[in-house]
Amino acid sequence: MPTAIFDETTRQRSGKSMRILHLIKHCMHCNGNVNVAVDLACGQVRKGHQVVYASAGGHYDTLLDAHGVRRVEIRQGQESNPLALVGNFAALIRLCRTFKPDVIHAHMMSSAVFGFLASKLTGVPLVTTVHNSFDRHAVLMRLGRVVVAVSKAERDLLLKRGFKPGQVTVILNGPNDSPRESFGTPTDVVLATPSITTVCGLHPRKGVHDLLAAFRLLLPEFPNWHFNIIGGGPDREKLEALAGELGLSGSAHFIGPVEAPQPLLGQSQIFVLASYADPCCLVIPEAREAGCAIVATAVGGTPELLGHGEAGQLVEPGKPEQFAKALRGLMQDEEALRQWRTRAKTGAGYFTVDRVVEDYDKVYAALQRA
Repeated sequence: MPTAIFDETTRQRSGKSMRILHLIKHCMHCNGNVNVAVDLACGQVRKGHQVVYASAGGHYDTLLDAHGVRRVEIRQGQESNPLALVGNFAALIRLCRTFKPDVIHAHMMSSAVFGFLASKLTGVPLVTTVHNSFDRHAVLMRLGRVVVAVSKAERDLLLKRGFKPGQVTVILNGPNDSPRESFGTPTDVVLATPSITTVCGLHPRKGVHDLLAAFRLLLPEFPNWHFNIIGGGPDREKLEALAGELGLSGSAHFIGPVEAPQPLLGQSQIFVLASYADPCCLVIPEAREAGCAIVATAVGGTPELLGHGEAGQLVEPGKPEQFAKALRGLMQDEEALRQWRTRAKTGAGYFTVDRVVEDYDKVYAALQRA
């Protein structure tokens, strides 16, 4: 697994308690960047840091409160009124002067702009994490003194876009043992099995239409299997209509969004993800921890999450027939399915929130040393 390189002094300093200010637009569920920031903030408090989460608030407010994360309302870009925007920025400066953070950590583009200006005025170093490099505004994340890429593939992409090599480090996401696991997770949902399951937003980038096409190829051979689709998004009705057109209405089930999918992944035999772009998704480590056999597209950070094919099978995006071939091998061969489930589970312990906290501690400590 990729790790940043730091000397022994930095490693020792990373154990020191720090004051950390996270800047992000909101804390609504079903947003990967929010999930990472919430996990990180809660994990940092658990380690002994003082943490402020500055945002417009949202679904995870009570979770942050329960874990001792201090919440402050700072609206970053939601305000159309320029005076309100100025007022929120002034509130951020006051927060920096009273809380005296060791680091400002921005997770969204507007947060990076707010954080950069606050950093210039207060001298507090800014760290940015690029969660969505496919967004054209991601170029703004280079405002950080240190930019965190969530996979090596993402770092390579950022460097091609003009980010400075010495500025960008890599920290792979790790959602396992998240405080979100016990927050609002449905306990009464029972998946139809045997199950192929995906967890993703329902929009074109996630390729659910390709998975439906692949399942249509398989259903005549395996009529007892089910395809469970967990997630919400603007394309749900369109995808439900497609499932009907393909004759999958009795076998493809749209479960809707959940905040923590682990209990449902634990009911599944196979996990699939057909993304066309994915910097470093959270659900593949969750599926590995659940012991699902995995088939996913070789995009972004996904190969790194799957040990470049050691922990799951990789296929090309936009190729339903490749998905069908890989899935057929698992569905018709119980021993192959067992082996791939074991391979997925092996090494999944790396992808924990605590490991991510440690990796970010080293980044923060290096800035304090600089």
